[in-house]
Amino acid sequence: MKSRNVIISLILIVGVLVFVFIRLRLEPKRKLTFNRYPSRIEYSQFALCRMECYSINANSIVPIFRNGSILSRKRKGTCTRFSINTLTKQKMNIFIVVEQCGTVARVIDCYVTNKHAPCDCTDIENRPISYLKINRRCDTC
Repeated sequence: MKSRNVIISLILIVGVLVFVFIRLRLEPKRKLTFNRYPSRIEYSQFALCRMECYSINANSIVPIFRNGSILSRKRKGTCTRFSINTLTKQKMNIFIVVEQCGTVARVIDCYVTNKHAPCDCTDIENRPISYLKINRRCDTC
């Protein structure tokens, strides 16, 4: 009877240790957690243009921060980019792309999935720079 109690106790302790180990491994890293209450929210020119196109104001963005579901996280240098989605009361499926650096959040993009953008916004800030090869004759070479 005593050896049976020891085996059951051992299995229980190993089970608890495995559970704790799994919970610690699945815990998100501190730098990758999304701050739902940033001290400041900034907007890129592209996001402001898209918000104007879809008739979304800054008051609509704050509930997305608070209640939106995080779809993806991407580490970019010292900051982390998050894609967040929510369904508003007006049945608009709004997506925002937020870049967080510390306690400051910058909205990079904002769009509605079930609507076509009525205007043409270009992302000047994140557009890749194209280099032109200029064939110059080098007189001093």
